[in-house]
Amino acid sequence: MTMTFPNWAVLMDNFLFTLYIPLAATFWASVLHLSNGKWRYEVRFLMASSRALFPLGFVLLLIILASGAHSFPWMGGETFGQPLNGWHNVIFFDARQIVLYLVVWAFCLQYIKLQRKAFPHADASDLRRFRNIALLVPFVYCIYGTIVAWDFEMTQMPRWWSPIYGPYHFESMLRVFLAFFIVSLFVLRQRDSLKRRINDYVFNYLAQIMLALTIIWTYLFFMQYLIMWYGDLPEEIVRFHNMMDGPNWFVFWLFFLLNSFVPFLMLIFTAMRHSPALMLIPSASILMGTFLERYMWIISAHADDIDHTPFLSSWIDVAITVVIFSLGCLLWDRQMKKDGLYYEGE
Repeated sequence: MTMTFPNWAVLMDNFLFTLYIPLAATFWASVLHLSNGKWRYEVRFLMASSRALFPLGFVLLLIILASGAHSFPWMGGETFGQPLNGWHNVIFFDARQIVLYLVVWAFCLQYIKLQRKAFPHADASDLRRFRNIALLVPFVYCIYGTIVAWDFEMTQMPRWWSPIYGPYHFESMLRVFLAFFIVSLFVLRQRDSLKRRINDYVFNYLAQIMLALTIIWTYLFFMQYLIMWYGDLPEEIVRFHNMMDGPNWFVFWLFFLLNSFVPFLMLIFTAMRHSPALMLIPSASILMGTFLERYMWIISAHADDIDHTPFLSSWIDVAITVVIFSLGCLLWDRQMKKDGLYYEGE
């Protein structure tokens, strides 16, 4: 079996989802604590159980780094005529990916460990220590998310840059977690195996946040394009043109619609937000749209030459995604059992 660059891009796409689900879960758990959201007690331990995906993500990271030029063409000399800087040094690149992943993983585990003690009647010193760690979580998420955006997507085309790409990337993945979490909560409620019932208003709260993030995503996407287009910067706008005019132009417009208009036109209605079943539609739209979005940005430097639609052009894409998704579900389910979130015997 020979994997092409688009196949490796799909694998990298799966890695980003596997990484950001536990990472964004830690972010949202900390934000709910800092904002004193009363409903955090219903969801924070479910969010924390997604830490089971960190080991899977680390294995995927090692596989991607070992692939070298198959995942990062600049490692094979494809630099678009631009000299590489120190950020593109292969040893430094691999080292920072591994070290930063392990550091962030350990930090998230420390937060989750302290969260177990964070109850209103807990010891004051434990609450203070937990609050201090919670204050750091958004900074860690934004800094690490920016570096991930640079390394796995932006620098696929050396010397191409966008000052807003980091926020555009990690804001998108914050919304992905909410969409995935809504689907997960719905499935768990249907199974009726949780010790603590998830109330309908939780879905509404998640939907309201997701609506706000949808508006922000649309603004960031359009602003990034507008600056490059209005500034008449051919060396930067070329990446958009590759996606918009290449063989996969329809994937570009599909991910834009699925990430912006489709969820917005659904989430603005109160009846939609208050129905857990109906919330599956915008959630699925965001998950599918973001998967295609990440794929297109990874291949965007070569999108004018690559004629490969994820899942439709190769069975390898399907196999990779099904295997990783199945392993992730298994690990998360085992962690929830270990954390005692299910009824005894479930």
